[in-house]
Amino acid sequence: MMTAVMPETILIIDDNQDDVMIARRVLSRLKRRIRTEVASCGDEGLAFLCREKSLPALILLDLKMPGMDGIEVLRRIRGDRRLKSVPVVVVTHSALESDVAACREAGANGVLHKAFDIERFSKEIETVLDRWL
Repeated sequence: MMTAVMPETILIIDDNQDDVMIARRVLSRLKRRIRTEVASCGDEGLAFLCREKSLPALILLDLKMPGMDGIEVLRRIRGDRRLKSVPVVVVTHSALESDVAACREAGANGVLHKAFDIERFSKEIETVLDRWL
């Protein structure tokens, strides 16, 4: 069974509304037609993915969230036949190599560091989009 993909739709799963606002602002400045959906926690993100007929083209997933963290969300996505092929990029403030390794081991397609430098973050997001969209 083929599942439709929402063209240029990005699901942001992040509990920090400031980080969501920055990501949305960066995405809106790009020369692409991107629609964003937002989930404020892992459970909400998984519920969105389960109820939508069409899947997002990309998921930006926060690593550190209360309740279900990004690694657990990622494991559940990779364990679901319908969801496992959706690219997931983990976005984190952590600079720990162990966190990056855990993300890759759980099946992340990439890891971006949340940057307070909007220009740097924009370039990193553009690189991710060029690769996955």
